[in-house]
Amino acid sequence: MATLIIDSERFKQLRAEQGLDTVQSLAAALGVDKGTASRVLNGKAAPGPHFISSVLLTFPVKFEDVFTIVSGDDHASEAVAPLELAAAS
Repeated sequence: MATLIIDSERFKQLRAEQGLDTVQSLAAALGVDKGTASRVLNGKAAPGPHFISSVLLTFPVKFEDVFTIVSGDDHASEAVAPLELAAAS
């Protein structure tokens, strides 16, 4: 199964640049529920299309600047939080 990971250090830097230092402020800026933002940031939930598109519209980044699709055990680094994404059939 493919996994979508977020570069948590890069995302943390982007949030700081925008003054979005709390989960609540990030959720409000993205237009998502605070619980959803928290679960995605903690790697407990996959980012849905709304979360991903909101990140891309809110921050001056491209998809590959923040998100990476990996397969198998390629995401063993502690620098990123793993986010499951259903593999395309």
